[in-house]
Amino acid sequence: MKKHIIAMAVAAAVAAPAAAIADTTLYGKIHASYDFWGGDVADNADYSLASNSSRIGIKGKEAITENLSLIYQWENELDWGGDNAAGLKSSDTRNTFIGFTGNWGTMYAGAHDTPFKDVRGKYDLFGDTVGDARSILRGRSVGGSDNNWDQRYNNTVAYITPDVGGLQATVAYVSDTKTNINNDSDAVSANVAYEVGGFGIIAGYEKHNRSEVAGEEDSQSAYRVAAQYKMGGFKVMGLYQGVENVNYMTEAQAAAGAYGGEMDMWGAGAAYSFGKSMVKAHYFQASEVDSVADSGADLWAIGYDYKLSKQTKIYAAYAAMSNESGIGSYAVGYKTGHGESAAVDTADLGNDNNAFSLGLVHKF
Repeated sequence: MKKHIIAMAVAAAVAAPAAAIADTTLYGKIHASYDFWGGDVADNADYSLASNSSRIGIKGKEAITENLSLIYQWENELDWGGDNAAGLKSSDTRNTFIGFTGNWGTMYAGAHDTPFKDVRGKYDLFGDTVGDARSILRGRSVGGSDNNWDQRYNNTVAYITPDVGGLQATVAYVSDTKTNINNDSDAVSANVAYEVGGFGIIAGYEKHNRSEVAGEEDSQSAYRVAAQYKMGGFKVMGLYQGVENVNYMTEAQAAAGAYGGEMDMWGAGAAYSFGKSMVKAHYFQASEVDSVADSGADLWAIGYDYKLSKQTKIYAAYAAMSNESGIGSYAVGYKTGHGESAAVDTADLGNDNNAFSLGLVHKF
C-alpha cells in the first residue's frame, strides 16, 4: 500500500508541471537560403548563405474568468548559420508581449510589429526572400538615409477589436521609437481589415512624431491600402502606399532640393497553385521624391515554391532592382526579412542589383 501511495505521489508531482504549462506552445520557423548576387554593385561570383527571419518562441493563454484570458508570447530571431554563428541573436527580439483577450477584443503591451506593417505582411508574395517588397516599401530617403516604415517597436501598447463579420481593426501607440526613453519620438499606427470569401482588403495609417527641429516638420506620415482576391488556385494582389514629409522637410526646403517632400509606391502580383507547386511574380515601384529627379526605383520578382509536407517547402526565387540614374539607392533584400542584402554604394548611387535564391522553409 505504501509503495502504491508513493508511486501515485511521484506520478502527481511529475504531471503537475505539465498541467501548469498545458496551454504554452513551443513554435518556430527555420528559413535558410543560398543566394547568388549580381548587378552593378556586386561581383558575378558573390554568393552567401542567409538565415531569413528564422525564429523560435513560446506562446500561451490562461483563462482568468469566462470572458478574460491572459495571453503571452516570447519570440526571438534564430540565426541558422547564415548571418553569424548559429544560435540565438539576443539583440533581435521579435514580437514579445503580454496582454488580455476576451469577446471584447485583445489588448497587449511589449515589442510588436505595427498595424501599418501588417498591411504589407498579409499579402506580400515574397516575404523574407530576396523579392521581399519591403526593399521598396520601407522607404529610402533621398541621399541614402532610411525611413522607418515596416517596423517592429518596443514600448508598444495596442488594442484589436473583435472580428465582426470579417471586419477587424487594430490601433497601437508607441511611446518612444528610439532607444532613449524620453518620449521625444513617438508614433501612432492603425489598420482596418475586411475579409469575406476569397476577397480581402486592408488599409493602414502611421504617423511618426519627434521633438521640434528648427525650420523642419516635426512629423511624417504614411498610408497604405492592399487587396487580394483568391479563386481556385489563382491569387492576385495589389498595394498602394503614400508617404508625406519623407525627410521631415518643409515644402519650401523640398523644392530647394533639401531632400524632403512626398513620394508614393505601388505594386501588384499574382500566384497560381497546382498540386504541391506554386508559381508567383510581383512588381513594385517607388516614385521619385517630389522635386528630386531620378530618385525612384523598380523591383520585380519571380518564384517557384514546392511543398515537401505541411510544414516544409523548398523554393527558387529571382529578384531585380533597377534604380533611376542619379541618386536612387534601393537594394534587393535591404532591411527586409531576408538575412542578406545587395550592396548599397552611397558613393555611386543609381546602380542596379539582383539576386537568385534557393531556399528551404520548415515550420514547427
